[in-house]
Amino acid sequence: MPKIKLIVSDVDGVWTDGGVYYGAEGEVLKKFNFRDGGGVVLASLVNIPILILSGEDSKSVMLRMQKLKITNIHLGVKNKRAYLQDVAKKMSIDLRDVAYIGDDINDIGVMELCGYTACPSDSASIIKQIADNILISRGGSGAFREFVENILKKENLFDISVTKYKELKI
Repeated sequence: MPKIKLIVSDVDGVWTDGGVYYGAEGEVLKKFNFRDGGGVVLASLVNIPILILSGEDSKSVMLRMQKLKITNIHLGVKNKRAYLQDVAKKMSIDLRDVAYIGDDINDIGVMELCGYTACPSDSASIIKQIADNILISRGGSGAFREFVENILKKENLFDISVTKYKELKI
């Protein structure tokens, strides 16, 4: 695995189970797993930035990511491949140093670019065929957290991030 300098994540099917709830007034509700927020914290403690890249433009996704203090949130992106190429160039990050997690066909183009890829266990079969790692977790059940922990463990940063977390005394 390359030295990861940026973690990029799809949302629906990764942070959520891919389902949506429609209320009587048309509002869309999504369920998020708190454990995934822990992945954000662990990555931030070792200075690996997180970028959210979703084809959906969802207010609930924006609110969740802002609550987690993620600043690189890109919603409503239809061509994720071209968009990530542009963002990585602006950030001066080689795409081989990018880790990406996605779950469905709209993630193929991005996954072909990145140095390390993963998908939740309930991802589309075509994604499972191209991912470097098929996670144990299903989408919406801590898949993003597992993805981050796997990266940190492979780079010998997991224990460092946990130690730093303990020092926060939250």
